[in-house]
Amino acid sequence: KGVDTIVCLDGSEVIGAFLARHLAKGDRFSVNQDKNINVITPEYDSNGQLIFRDNLAPMVSGKNVLILISTVNSGKTVQYCGGQVQGIAAIFTMLEQVGDIPVYSLFTPADIPGYASYQPKQCPMCQKGQRIDALANSFGFSQL
Repeated sequence: KGVDTIVCLDGSEVIGAFLARHLAKGDRFSVNQDKNINVITPEYDSNGQLIFRDNLAPMVSGKNVLILISTVNSGKTVQYCGGQVQGIAAIFTMLEQVGDIPVYSLFTPADIPGYASYQPKQCPMCQKGQRIDALANSFGFSQL
């Protein structure tokens, strides 16, 4: 189907531009052979949902969209996109797919020795009352 638009989240616009260039190359392995791809960044409302202003909405609504994000842990973001999500591209992911949407990533937990992720009620450290040392997300790292 190809990709009409790459929706860049977590400050991934530069990566999105390179990805669009690669997908639109005129070679036999390209997804969008010689077809332009929109690279956009949404805003967020007060509830954390994605907002596409009037100038960006036509690039998403009814279009084949690739979501580019730093990490995928839950798949929550996909439901707010509004386009026809063809895939999710991530730097790191815990998931191979979100519903029927494939997740393509550079790194998985198998690449990080000792990496573990738990729901709060199932976390062995939480059950032992151990405090966390820091928080890390796409904005950075904060020691507590």
